[in-house]
Amino acid sequence: MRVKRIKIGISEAGTIFGEAAAALDRLETGRKAQRQTGWIYFSDVREVGKVLTPKRLEILKAIRDHHPDSVRALAQLTGRNVKNVADDLQLLASLGFVDLGRRARPGGKRPPRVPYDTLTLEVHL
Repeated sequence: MRVKRIKIGISEAGTIFGEAAAALDRLETGRKAQRQTGWIYFSDVREVGKVLTPKRLEILKAIRDHHPDSVRALAQLTGRNVKNVADDLQLLASLGFVDLGRRARPGGKRPPRVPYDTLTLEVHL
């Protein structure tokens, strides 16, 4: 089985803004922006710790191991309040750590998915 990874990098804010400016420049001149896949960048190691708390890591592992079909099912798996799990899921999804599936119908369930097996943190000194 092939292990899928998401790499977490630490990059100074100026570097991130420079890369964003370059991507915008490419788009404005009609060229495609290069998509960086498999990486999520933070400006500082402390920010990683604020996002990937033990409870959020537990959520990621529960999704990967049990494939819950809803936020409510995930909350039951983790023994946590549904609203708190939903808030954590929204944050993790906004950063690219979780994919929220499409609803089969309006108001239906959105099954969360973790499309990787490993998180790797890379810090350049």
